[in-house]
Amino acid sequence: MNAKLSLRHSGMSEEDLQELTFALTRTINQETELTARLPEEIGNLGTKGDAMTIGQIILAAVGSAGGAFAALLPVLKAYVERTPKLRIVIEKADGRKITLEAEHLRTGQLEQITQAIKQLGDDA
Repeated sequence: MNAKLSLRHSGMSEEDLQELTFALTRTINQETELTARLPEEIGNLGTKGDAMTIGQIILAAVGSAGGAFAALLPVLKAYVERTPKLRIVIEKADGRKITLEAEHLRTGQLEQITQAIKQLGDDA
């Protein structure tokens, strides 16, 4: 099961957003059973990344994808709590999306988001 995770933050430079993307990729690989990687870019060494790939992570799960994606929620929650105005969108190839935003994060919404993330994985 593959999904694309996108980070957005209107007040952050592209360089800072990409550093945050690198850090989140490492954290996902260390703390979940998912494999996270940056999208492959076509470009020249030393040039800025394509605006469409900055802040993007490709997620892959093998086996029990629902459980692996559910384990992703605490990692994402920690990032949105530390970085106000951060917006995280997880999108599957079929177009289904889940959005997590610090400004709109409420206690009751965490259970709904957890269930939605599990469903994304279960539909692998």
